[in-house]
Amino acid sequence: MTDRLPGDGDPFHAMWLRDFDLKTLPSPSKIAGWVPVLRGFGEPVSVPLMVVRGIADGPAILAVAGVHGNEYEGMEAIRRVFAELDPAILRGTFAAIPVANPFAFEARTRATPADIDGINLARIFPGQSDGTPTSALANQLLDFVMRNVGPDDLFIDIHSGSHDVAYATVVGVRAVEHPGRAASERAARHFGIPDLWLIPDSSGPFNAETSRRGIPTIGTETLGRAGCDPGGVAAFAAGLRNMLHLYEMLADADPPARNDAGFRPTINLNAPCSGIMQDTVELYQTVNPGDRLCTIVDTFGQIIDEIVTPCAGDIWAARSTPAVRIGELLFSIALHGEQPG
Repeated sequence: MTDRLPGDGDPFHAMWLRDFDLKTLPSPSKIAGWVPVLRGFGEPVSVPLMVVRGIADGPAILAVAGVHGNEYEGMEAIRRVFAELDPAILRGTFAAIPVANPFAFEARTRATPADIDGINLARIFPGQSDGTPTSALANQLLDFVMRNVGPDDLFIDIHSGSHDVAYATVVGVRAVEHPGRAASERAARHFGIPDLWLIPDSSGPFNAETSRRGIPTIGTETLGRAGCDPGGVAAFAAGLRNMLHLYEMLADADPPARNDAGFRPTINLNAPCSGIMQDTVELYQTVNPGDRLCTIVDTFGQIIDEIVTPCAGDIWAARSTPAVRIGELLFSIALHGEQPG
């Protein structure tokens, strides 16, 4: 049985996300509902929050999906795991926001629609409380994580490939040295996905900014393409269950197996020109230095450029739509020969 959050159906009287403290919820309880985040749209903009608070105190695992509005595998994995959990046998708290960007989700797009501000939520954390709608949303989401996830807890940022680019199923940690790095690596190693990713550091992504602030954090990718790949859903749901067992929040199974593979860094190859891609390599294909990855032709079929790989590795992201614009991602290559992290 799932209760509704106080004030559900009347967002003006619900607790706002900026004030939400998971520890104040009844124990045990299983609660789901809409929590308001932003004003200024006639009625508050809300995000869905799902919480299972166990019968005993313990760690908190907070999972977020839908930072991009058309990445559906993580949303479905969260729903499945939430439905399974019984607060009467849970130690600690499992919480999830399956749709972090309601603007993009409603529009079925990667980024917030242009008529709102056109911003990619995944690129602007920590945001600004008085910024554009997407910037203010980023600020509220990061604040929620910082107040509810501590050094003994875990934040999981679940992503999929875009409509144009398919991704391998991977789990990883940001290449950021921080107090939660060891706990992050431990979680990634037990998540259950074979390929471990050392995610390049950059400013703006959710999992980069939580890592930078010392929060144990892992991030994921899977096929995506604005679909809901069953394999990706199953991998993410199994990973969430593995985290519950790793953190000893459930006592009905053995701890998940440890993956001792190396955390592999990636390099991105972007389009040097606009055109049509032909003869491209496939996701997971192994490549060696000098291998041709694709040919780019113009509208009339004349070759403009050929893309070759500068390194040995495996294709972990591949553009799946033929038309490409200059500067867009073509491929991401996971390097060979790296040492374990």
